[in-house]
Amino acid sequence: MNRLLSLSVAALLLSACSILAPKWHWEKPGGNYEQDERFCKAQTYSGTDGMVTHASVRRMHACMEGKGWRKIEN
Repeated sequence: MNRLLSLSVAALLLSACSILAPKWHWEKPGGNYEQDERFCKAQTYSGTDGMVTHASVRRMHACMEGKGWRKIEN
């Protein structure tokens, strides 16, 4: 019974991960993702105490796109 419960929990966690996993990723040939992400986060979240809102996510995405990154479906 204990093994069945463990397997059920493991299956549930794995299915939850696939649901929560992003359906896209950023791509830029020859780009330095970490550097550009750090820059865009500094620009987007400066003075906001790190508060994430729909508007700030849109600004973050616009910044990444402005640096030449494109969203690519997984």
